[in-house]
Amino acid sequence: MSNPDPLLQECTGELSDSKITVKRDGRRATFDNSDRALIKRIDLDRWIRSNDTAKADFIGSKPGVVDVVVELKGKDIKHAVEQIVATLEKWKNAPPFSRKIGGLIVFTRCPMSSAETGDIKKRLLKQLDLWMEMDKDQRTEYRFETFAGRRA
Repeated sequence: MSNPDPLLQECTGELSDSKITVKRDGRRATFDNSDRALIKRIDLDRWIRSNDTAKADFIGSKPGVVDVVVELKGKDIKHAVEQIVATLEKWKNAPPFSRKIGGLIVFTRCPMSSAETGDIKKRLLKQLDLWMEMDKDQRTEYRFETFAGRRA
């Protein structure tokens, strides 16, 4: 999908490396890109410049497949979800590069039970059609196709 916003274009990098990594404050998420497809990486701090607006850290996009909103977090999972949802609303108006949008929260500590995080994931899928993954292991390599998910 086209994206005419000049500021967004300025904040978007294009990569075709076999591993695509986003990093912030000592946290990271890595995506497997074995097929070396063209991946777009959007730095949301540069695109959404307001400090009082909730926003995630990055969007990784495999155009035409899925856009993944990424939040790299310490332990406040509820706030991370709020940041992803706020970013999702803005991103849908951008317009996005892909029809499907997913979310990823990589955290260092999670005070929630797996049942609580599972409930959040189910709610986001049902209410927003957002496939969400949450993970503490910063060594996991994610596949973009996972976030395209099976929708009901």
